Amino acid sequence: MAPRLGLLLTLLTGCSTGRLHIDRALLRHADAVSREANSPEAYRLSCPDLLWIEVEGKVGLKGRREIGPDGRIDLGNLGRLRVEGLTVAETARRLAELTGVRDDWVRVHVVEYNSRHLYLVGQVVGPQRILPYQGPERVLDVLQRAGGITAGAAPDEVYVVRTHFSEQQPPEVFPVELKAILLHNDSSTNIYIEPDDQIYVGETRPCVLEKWVPPWFRPIFEFFWGMRRPGAAKDTK
Repeated sequence: MAPRLGLLLTLLTGCSTGRLHIDRALLRHADAVSREANSPEAYRLSCPDLLWIEVEGKVGLKGRREIGPDGRIDLGNLGRLRVEGLTVAETARRLAELTGVRDDWVRVHVVEYNSRHLYLVGQVVGPQRILPYQGPERVLDVLQRAGGITAGAAPDEVYVVRTHFSEQQPPEVFPVELKAILLHNDSSTNIYIEPDDQIYVGETRPCVLEKWVPPWFRPIFEFFWGMRRPGAAKDTK
């Protein structure tokens, strides 16, 4: 109960002088359902993903292979094998059939996920950036993989924006209740991410306003927003 209470205080405090970090709670959280679903085997290959292949007894079939614009990988004398749209396991079976070896003699894995991406916007740790899409992940998984969110992040202002550019449809916006996910194991809004989704993490109102507060007014501002109690020691940082 104590850890949950501490996490709740962290989420409610927001941009405080104690610098309580939401990202720490986020990275400590274990979402068993989400982790089971986050399987690299479900990822569908596409150009220009980079693969590592190895076939026992076939020296010429060991090394990196990039999926070309035609959706195929170059296998030398064996020609070009089409792998676009296949999973790693399906690619390994195709390769075993082509070379006439047992399935367990073939090893295939993705070295670089280059074909699909996710976009992180707002109060995430580090710069706003593009992440590779790695198959079925939930929002929490992506935020954990990205390193978490900042101390000024607003847990009630997390959204997934799905643009639907290729389908020429209006974008969808999915609210993510981060408190419910972290504190109550309520995964109803911890949705699965799709390629090209944008994850937006908003900023708490005090943190937004704090950026515009002059130094001489900061003590009054902090007291008004409950950031510092009267008589408390000042932040020396």
